[in-house]
Amino acid sequence: MAQPDPVPVRSLPTSDELRAWLAADQDGPRVTVTLPIQRGPESRQNARFLAHAVAEVEERLRALGAPTDPAAALARIDLALARLPHGTRGIVALHDARGGPRAIGIRDEIAYGVTVGRHFALRPLLAAQQRHAAYRVLAVSVNRVAHFEGGPEGLREAPLPGVPTSLSDALGDELTEVQFRVRGPGPAGSMHGSGREERKLDLVRFHEALARTLAPALADDPLPIVLAATEEHQGGLRALAKLPGLLDEGVPGNFDHASPAELAARCAPLVEAWLARRAAECAGAWERARNRGKGVDLLDDVGAAAIAGRVARLWVDASRSLPGRLDPATGRVELDAGDGDVLDALCEAVLARGGEVIPVAAEQLPSPTGAAAELR
Repeated sequence: MAQPDPVPVRSLPTSDELRAWLAADQDGPRVTVTLPIQRGPESRQNARFLAHAVAEVEERLRALGAPTDPAAALARIDLALARLPHGTRGIVALHDARGGPRAIGIRDEIAYGVTVGRHFALRPLLAAQQRHAAYRVLAVSVNRVAHFEGGPEGLREAPLPGVPTSLSDALGDELTEVQFRVRGPGPAGSMHGSGREERKLDLVRFHEALARTLAPALADDPLPIVLAATEEHQGGLRALAKLPGLLDEGVPGNFDHASPAELAARCAPLVEAWLARRAAECAGAWERARNRGKGVDLLDDVGAAAIAGRVARLWVDASRSLPGRLDPATGRVELDAGDGDVLDALCEAVLARGGEVIPVAAEQLPSPTGAAAELR
């Protein structure tokens, strides 16, 4: 009989992928395994950690009277270091009856852990997404408008339909042809006064065209966007383009010929710093939401809002365990009931309904309950 294929370790899922995993009808328990990944002489420990986890999963499934197939599926995770995503320091493995085994490589150090119950233990994965999230880059110059998307593994160019690829593409026949130049001290001369004014007009129309076409392509996208452009494009485009994901800090310079790797090296640190600040500033963000009548932190209130799809953003204690049950119909929280974790249940409920979850350290949370929510 042919052996089942090994389970490859993949990079971080997108928000849409994760939402699809959670939206599937649940049939049986959900299994989460977190494995630290060692390298060098200690790499032999990886297989031992996995074998120990498989045995623990099997034991817990038997105790629940559930089939032990997930344990055998998780045993097939491919731990070959050469095939792991670049920079992998830990693996989060998920299994449910509908989706089968999924193994995700993360760049964070994680502790060994096994959870079997009604919900996935997603907080280590979500924390990794927060620190190493997917992002977009807009490289803008007169000669080149390019859009890139990617994440920790790097960027790839992804053209946006309808968005001009240069100033001449944007303006076409409206491009000013009369840009007088007179001889100056430099080899290219200097631009005459009337030519400078025409160029300014062209740039304004260029930025207007970009803002007009970028809005339908990116305005509803939650990913952070880095603008890589000279100062004149940074200022001009920011004044017109109302893109919620556009970071305040951009990368200045001319990127006419920059490769995806060069852009990633310049832009990724900005995104990671922004994500870290965003998590650390949760108390202030939640306080502002509460002052507008949009902030709740009592678990019953958070649960009811999560089930109703009203949570836009949930900050949750990254490591606290809160045994209990979230009523899937009302959102009422029953502590010390059932076989789950309330905070894991809240994470699933918010993510499955299109909200965002940000795990933070306990001292950064604005509430002692373990969760704080900003409502839509």
